[in-house]
Amino acid sequence: MTNPVNIHTQRSGADRRLHIMQVTFGMVIGGLERVVIELCRRIDPSTYRLSICCIGRRGPLADVMESEGVEVIVCQNQSKAAKYLRGIELAKLFSAHDVDLIHTHHTGSLIDSTIGARLTGTPLVHTDHGKLYPTSWKWRMLEQTASRFAERVIAVSEQSRRDLIGLQGIAAEKVEVICNGLDLTPARSASIESIRAELGAGPDQCIIGTAARLEDQKGLELFLEGAVQVLRRAPHARFVIVGGGSKEEHLREYARTLGIASHVLVTGYRIDAVTLMTAFDCFVQTSHWEAMPMALLEAMALKKPIVATAVGGVPEVVLHGETGFLLHQRDAAQLAGLIVPLATDASLGQRLGQAGFQRYHEQFTSTGMIAKYENLYRRVLPHRLRRAA
Repeated sequence: MTNPVNIHTQRSGADRRLHIMQVTFGMVIGGLERVVIELCRRIDPSTYRLSICCIGRRGPLADVMESEGVEVIVCQNQSKAAKYLRGIELAKLFSAHDVDLIHTHHTGSLIDSTIGARLTGTPLVHTDHGKLYPTSWKWRMLEQTASRFAERVIAVSEQSRRDLIGLQGIAAEKVEVICNGLDLTPARSASIESIRAELGAGPDQCIIGTAARLEDQKGLELFLEGAVQVLRRAPHARFVIVGGGSKEEHLREYARTLGIASHVLVTGYRIDAVTLMTAFDCFVQTSHWEAMPMALLEAMALKKPIVATAVGGVPEVVLHGETGFLLHQRDAAQLAGLIVPLATDASLGQRLGQAGFQRYHEQFTSTGMIAKYENLYRRVLPHRLRRAA
C-alpha cells in the first residue's frame, strides 16, 4: 500500500521511544477508561511513550491523565460532517504525532482509526471491552471490516472472545484474550468508622453496596427490588449506590416508590469511590451485560464477598460458593436469597472475601495484564523496537 505520509523513517528530537496512542471515545468514568489509565501508568516508560486520543468527548479522567504527564488529544469538531471525516482527521493526527502503534478501545474508534491507520501505514490493535448483543447489522459489518486490518483483536474474557467470533464474525485467528487487571492501593485518609458514618450506617448495620455508572446497563432497579426483600429478613442492612449517571435521580425516586428510601443512599459521582467501597460488607452487581467488569476486581482486591449476575465474563471472575454468589435469573427474591447469608453471617463474608482476594492476586492484577500487553506490542512492533533500542 502506498504510504503518502511516511512517519516512521525518521524521528525528530532525542526521544526514540515508540509512541503508542490509545484511542477511545472519551475519558469518562468506566472500566474501559480504567484499562487505558493502567496502560498509560504502567507500560514500560523506557521503551514506550503513551498518549490518549478522545474522538467524542474529553471526560473528567482526561484531567487526571494530564496531571500525570500523559498527553491527551481531543477531536474538537463534533459536527456530523466532521464525524464522517474523522478517519482523515485521525490520519493527519497520527502523522503529526509520529504514532508507531494505534491501540483502540471502542468500536467507533476502531472504525475511524482503521481509516487513519491505512492512510499512514500505521499498525493497529484493538481491545473490545464488551457490548450488548445482538448488535445491528451495520455495526457488525463495519466491525468485521475494520477488524480485518487490525493486527490483533483483544477480548477481555473468554466469553467475549466467543462472542466476537460467533456473534460478530471476527476471524478466530485474530482474537486473543487479555483479562483486565488492576493494582489497587486505595488512599484512605479516614477510618472505616468515619466512612461508615458518612454512608449513614450505624455500628451494627451491614452495608450492601455497589459502585457503577448509573446507566441502563447496570440494571440497578433489581438492586433496589432485592433490597426490599433483604430488609424483611435483615432489617439492619444499609444499601449504598456509589456513582453518577443518567439514572441517578430515577434510582432515588424508585427507592422512595419502593418505600425503602431511608435505607438507601445514592451518593452521586465520587472520585473516591474505591475508598467508600472499603466500608462495604458485601458488593453487589446487577448488570444486564458485562465483559470483564473492573468494579468486581476492585471488590475482590478489597476482600469483599460478591453477589453478581452471571453475565458475560462475570463467571470467569466470581466463583459461585467460593468467592461469592452468582445470580442466573433477574429475580429479586433470588437476589435477596444470595445477599441475606452475607448480611447475617460476617464470617461467611470474610471467608469468601479472602478467597476472592487470593483469586484476584493470582489472576487479575495490573502487573499480569501489563505484561501481556507489552508482549503484544513487542510482537506487533519488532522492527521498530530494534530501531528504538
